[in-house]
Amino acid sequence: MKIRKRTPLLAAAILIVLLWIASFFSPEGAIRRYMFLKLHPISAVTSEITDLGAHLAIDGHLYHATKYVDRATGGEISFFYVKKKGPFWLVESAGSGP
Repeated sequence: MKIRKRTPLLAAAILIVLLWIASFFSPEGAIRRYMFLKLHPISAVTSEITDLGAHLAIDGHLYHATKYVDRATGGEISFFYVKKKGPFWLVESAGSGP
């Protein structure tokens, strides 16, 4: 009986871990992971993320995201620089303008 109760929890935990790992392999996933870690889970799911086509050697690739607002200032944070380090994508910086 205990095994049946644990199975859905175990499956959910495995799914969360797999999604977390998968978020390192795309720039959009890295931005969504950044939003989620900054305690904006709804923005992480509902934001539209677009590649602006700009690539700087120092900062990385420039992306634009919608619906992400800084709670402290109330200003929109819509530009993200993501950089590929090995096989992983990481957010280098985020701000209101490029």
